[in-house]
Amino acid sequence: MKHWLLLFALIGAAWLLTACDDTLAEDGSIDDEPVAQSGVITAVSGEYQPADCPFNAPGRYNVECGYLTVPENRARAGSPDIQLAVAIIPAPNGAEYPPLIYLAGGPGSSALDEFDADPEGWEYPFTQNRDLILLDQRGTGYSEPTLDCPEFADAGEGDNPDELCYERLVDEGIDLAAYNTAENAADVEALRLALGIEQWDVLGISYGTRLALQVMKEYPDGLRSVVLDSTFPPNVDTPVQDALSTMESLNRLFAECAADATCASEYPDLEGVFLETVASLNEDESAGIYGDDLLFAVSNAFNDTEAIPLLPRTIYEVANGNYGALDEIGFESGYGRFQSGGNRNSGDYSDSEGMYNSVMCADEYANGDYERAEEAVVGQIPAELEAGLLQGVYDITSVCAYWNPQQRTDNTAVTSAIPTLILSGQYDVATPTSWAYLAAKTLPNAIIYEFPGSGHSVLSGGECAIDITTQFLDDPATAPDDACIAEMNWPAFE
Repeated sequence: MKHWLLLFALIGAAWLLTACDDTLAEDGSIDDEPVAQSGVITAVSGEYQPADCPFNAPGRYNVECGYLTVPENRARAGSPDIQLAVAIIPAPNGAEYPPLIYLAGGPGSSALDEFDADPEGWEYPFTQNRDLILLDQRGTGYSEPTLDCPEFADAGEGDNPDELCYERLVDEGIDLAAYNTAENAADVEALRLALGIEQWDVLGISYGTRLALQVMKEYPDGLRSVVLDSTFPPNVDTPVQDALSTMESLNRLFAECAADATCASEYPDLEGVFLETVASLNEDESAGIYGDDLLFAVSNAFNDTEAIPLLPRTIYEVANGNYGALDEIGFESGYGRFQSGGNRNSGDYSDSEGMYNSVMCADEYANGDYERAEEAVVGQIPAELEAGLLQGVYDITSVCAYWNPQQRTDNTAVTSAIPTLILSGQYDVATPTSWAYLAAKTLPNAIIYEFPGSGHSVLSGGECAIDITTQFLDDPATAPDDACIAEMNWPAFE
C-alpha cells in the first residue's frame, strides 16, 4: 500500500500571511479559540451512479465502480457539481462484517490508483470478509475535476510550478476554497448515504486519518469503528511541529544507536558526526551536495521502515565523502514536496499537488505563519539544522499566501467515544508518535500501539500491524493482543 509523505519544499517564493496570536501548548497542540468556518455545510447529499472502472483490475477481484455526484461548494447556492470516483471490491469470502472504507493520505493521493498499482497488496485478512470501498477524494485521482499539476513536470527553468498550476486552475473556474477537509468529510458521509450503508468501518492513513477524525466529529452515527494509521489530528500546530518532528526522530536515532553495542562501536558519536557533516557541507560549495541535502534525505528516510536501519551507516559514509550512499535511502536531487514524475497527462493518477496545496493552506497553514514557527523552533533544535528544518515551513506558507489565504476551517480536538485503533511508527516524521497521543486524549475508547523501528504508514510495514488491525476490526470492543510487538527485532542497524 502506498502512502504520501509530508515532504519539504524548495520553492523560495516570497511569503505573506496574516499574523495571529496562537500559542503552542506543551503537547504540540494549538492553544486558542476555534476559528469559524468560512462556509457552513448545512446539508449532505449526493447521487451515486455505477460506471465502468477507469482502470483495468484483474477479473478475480470483481471490482464494481461508479461516481458520486456532489456539489463542489456546499456553502454556495448554485455551486456546480463534481464527480468523485468510487471502487468497491466485494469480500471474496462473503461479507460477514460491515463494509470498510479506505481514506487515502496526502492530501492528494488516489485510493483507486493505490489499488490499481498493487491489487494483491490489499489482500489483508480483514478484507477477506468485508467489502472494501475506495473513494478518490475531491480533486484527486480519477475524480473530476482534478487538481493535478502537470506544471511540476512541464515547468521551465525559473518557473514556479505551484503558481502556474494555481493560475490555470483558477482560470478553469475551479473553486479552490471548496477543496478542504470539511467538504471531504461531507463527501464521505454523502457516499455512505448514497450507498444505503447503515454503518461502516473507516481506515485512514496519514492525511486520511485527519479526514477520518473530521468524519468522527461531524457524522458519527455512520461509524462502527475507526483505524488511524499514522495519525494527523486537527489540533496539532502543524507549522511548528513540521519543523520539530524531524528532530524528535533524530534524537531517537542517536539515542538508540548509542545504546546498541554494535552501532555505538561502528558509528560512535553519531549526533556529533551528523551535525558536523551538515554544517561543513553547507559551507563547502565544491562538495556537490549541501548539508541540508543530507538532512532532508535522512528526514524523508525516517518515514520508510526499510531505510531506517541504514541511516547510521549512511551518515558516516556521507561524512567520509561517499555522497552516493544517499541513493540507498532514496535521496533524489531536486528534492521537494513533489518530485517531477508523472501526472494525469502521462497516465499517473497517484497524487494531486493542487489538492495538497488547497487542503494544507485551508486547514493547516492559514494561522501558522513562518515568523511564529521560527520563533517557536529556534533554540529548540541545533543551530546547524535550523535553516533546513524551517525551509519547508517557509515554502508552504509562501504558497499559501496566494493559493488559499483564509482562516483554518477547524482546529479543535475531536472528542468521540467511537472505538478507535491508533497505529504509530516510532520514527515517523510525517505524523510523529506525539500526534497519536494528542489525538487519543479526547478519544476515550482509543487504544495506541507503537511499533519500534517503524516509519510512516505502519500497515505497509509488517504482519504485526495487520494482525492487530484484523483483531480490532473483528471485535472493536476488545483490545487486540499485542504480543507480536515485543517480538519485533529492533534495534537492527546495518
